[in-house]
Amino acid sequence: MEVEETKTTIADNESVLQRSKTSSVVEEPLPSKDDAENEDKDGHELEIQYASGSRLAIITLGVCLGLFVVALDTSIISTVIPTITTVFDSLGDVGWYGSAYLLVLASLQPSFGKIYTVFNLKAVYLISLIVFEVGSVVCAAATSSLMFIIGRAIAGLGASALLSGGMNIIAFAVPLEKRAAYNAGVSSMFTIASIAGPLLGGAFTDEVSWRWSFWINLPVGGLAFFIVGFFFTAPARKSQLTFKEKMAKLDFFGALCFVGGTICLLLALQWGGATYAWTDSRVWGLFLGFGLIMPIFAYIQVKRGKGATIPVSIIKQRTVLISTLYSFLYSMASYTQIYYLPLYFQAVENISAVGSGIRLIPYLVFNTFAAILMGMYVNRTGYYYYLLWIGATFYTVGSGLLSTLGLNSSTAQWLPYEIITGFGRGSGQIPFVAVQVVLTPEEVPIGSSLVMLSTSLGGAVALSISQSIFNNDLLKELTKYAPSIDPDIVLNSGATQFSDLVPADALSGVLQAYSKAIDTVLIPPIAFAGLSLVLALGIERLNVKARKQSANVTAESEKSEKAEA
Repeated sequence: MEVEETKTTIADNESVLQRSKTSSVVEEPLPSKDDAENEDKDGHELEIQYASGSRLAIITLGVCLGLFVVALDTSIISTVIPTITTVFDSLGDVGWYGSAYLLVLASLQPSFGKIYTVFNLKAVYLISLIVFEVGSVVCAAATSSLMFIIGRAIAGLGASALLSGGMNIIAFAVPLEKRAAYNAGVSSMFTIASIAGPLLGGAFTDEVSWRWSFWINLPVGGLAFFIVGFFFTAPARKSQLTFKEKMAKLDFFGALCFVGGTICLLLALQWGGATYAWTDSRVWGLFLGFGLIMPIFAYIQVKRGKGATIPVSIIKQRTVLISTLYSFLYSMASYTQIYYLPLYFQAVENISAVGSGIRLIPYLVFNTFAAILMGMYVNRTGYYYYLLWIGATFYTVGSGLLSTLGLNSSTAQWLPYEIITGFGRGSGQIPFVAVQVVLTPEEVPIGSSLVMLSTSLGGAVALSISQSIFNNDLLKELTKYAPSIDPDIVLNSGATQFSDLVPADALSGVLQAYSKAIDTVLIPPIAFAGLSLVLALGIERLNVKARKQSANVTAESEKSEKAEA
């Protein structure tokens, strides 16, 4: 059996090894089996200087801090919005406070993935961090609602580059066979921020000022800037291009089409069923715009070949495609749970906002624990593909258990349910490793940006779907369990305010309706997690260590051939 497994590993890695070669200092792309189509005409070779020891630990800390403030800006806004609308008398602008940031962040992901393949990685990252900080200052110092929205958009611009940039820094600071554990630690910043954000936002608003929710980004981001700028060495290219030549390599029209199409989709999902009815011309018009623009984008990508924003040769690679879809489904499930579990604790269990955040800690801790544990396992063995299967199995089971929480569920129920779900969620960082195994060093930024894009889009799509499901099901359950109550009273009041507006004799029925509606919202994550398991079964069964060993043999062989010549 061991002989057969070794043969399988070598065979599975053969196609990858033909695409890339490495030495201890230099990694450079090799022509793929479609030489004429995929050859890098500029003959770029990346000179990579991996870090180690305390220097690597410091670089990892800097990347974690940079990603933490980006993720924090996504979640901290939820508890700050009520105060901002009061200060600026801007209730009608609420939707833009979140979407101005998220729309820019999601739509520019592929564009920055392409930019990182052309320009210096460290320079782009540091400039993006400055842009993010400028946006944070504008938000913190805002004197009007419009100024605040502009600040959010500027911050989103910087954040879009920081997301994929952070993962790229890890990719070029840590050797492939050791990269998984570091990816896990960095990825955990998103989960930590999703819990810490609302708590920090509430604390700043109550104790200091809501503006500190954005001022906090300056010292944290500043430390990240110093660490990356001082300790990280960006990969250098042997062949130098002029600035004009680099700009010519960017797919401006394709990027413009992707940004326009993505914004149409996200706005339609955000407005549909909430701000406007799904049948409203503004909503279906946006869907129509998305349907018309994206085929144009796809045509441009095919025509531009390797010069495209999203080269077809990358996205059609089986592991890249499966990893991207896996991340999309995982994001849909986790965003739904992270948003609606606090709603369950606050509305149904009558727990404070801080208390609900504390009750989500088991989900966070075991998510991070599993991610790091899986990363260490990949570092030791080189195998990663069946961790996707294990994680998705736990995630499906845990999601199913969470959907059974009810009006009288005890700690003995929700606690182990969160532990199982959080443990399964830990495999969500494996796709970053998977795409880096099958892509050449120059392709890694694009692959990382695709995984990050799928995470952002998955969350946006899931929250839109879950909002519609919740509103419709809550209306149905209210007519069943509290027929004497006007549904608009509950629907138009906050999750913690309806108990003050509902008569005491009808409160139990309303709570039951709320509980049932949240259970219904938590059902789709079961399907998302289950489908991710099915997809993961099709991933290429490669080994990180086998790839590196064979690649080094290839490099040494070529050195010998050159010496003999």
